Parts: sequence; structure tokens; C-alpha cells
Amino acid sequence: MEKSKNVFFEKAGIPRQLAWGYLGILIFMMGDGMEQGWLSPYLIERGLTMQQSAALFSMYGIVIAISSWLSGVLAEGMGVKKTMLAGLLLYLAGTLGFVGYALPGLDMGAMLVTYALRGFGYPLFAYSFLVWIAYASPKKSLGRAVGWFWFVFT
Repeated sequence: MEKSKNVFFEKAGIPRQLAWGYLGILIFMMGDGMEQGWLSPYLIERGLTMQQSAALFSMYGIVIAISSWLSGVLAEGMGVKKTMLAGLLLYLAGTLGFVGYALPGLDMGAMLVTYALRGFGYPLFAYSFLVWIAYASPKKSLGRAVGWFWFVFT
């Protein structure tokens, strides 16, 4: 049975030791995509102005851009696993703060901080994983491994 699993991953171009990382990226991105479709209307329905909602999503986008840029630097400096762990912890802390504290009370300041924390976390996880793929994949299957990353990322 173990042999057939290895053959599947090898033929697909996915380094076996990274299979769980691909699943993690898929889960991150599914949550992000679903959230973007309903969160702004929900916030406006609950009493935020259009400008406040736009400011929240703008801050989120700016922080994602900064974190995306920093992810490669941090992956090289701290190592990919530590950077991924930091990204996961920031994402979870931001999510807990946003959903558990900021969102119920519509505290705009807390929403900006906690949603930005979420936005800082997921690029650290995702793009550090991409660096790990480049490190761990055999040269002959690197293109397929990176292709799988972009498949689960989008």
C-alpha cells in the first residue's frame, strides 16, 4: 500500500513529504475565497459604512502585499518551517481576535488590527511553502510541484 501511495505522489509531481502542505494551502485559500464573498455585505448590513468596509479590505490587501514580500526573506533567514509556523500562528491569532472579539462588537480599530494580522499570516505560510517546494522537489518534477502549488493556491 505504501508503495502505491509513493507512486501516485511521484507521478503527480508532488514530493510525498509535502503533501500535507498542499492540503494546508488549499484550506487557507478556500477560507479566504469564501470570506471575501460575504464579509463586506455582512459588515455593512451590521452597521459599518461602505468606507469603513473598504478601509478594512484595503488594510488587509496592503498587509498581504508586505507579508508576501517578506515571506522569502524570512524563509531564508529563519527557515521555511519556522516561517510557515509563524504564519499559521499569526493567522490563527488574527482569526480568533477578529471573530471572537472585534467582529461581535464591530470595534473598527480591533477589526483593522486583527484582520491585518490574519492577512500577514497566510502569505508567510503559503509563500514559505513555495520556497520549501523549490528546496525539496527533485529537479525533474519541480515544474509539476510548483504547478500543484498554484493549483491549490488559486
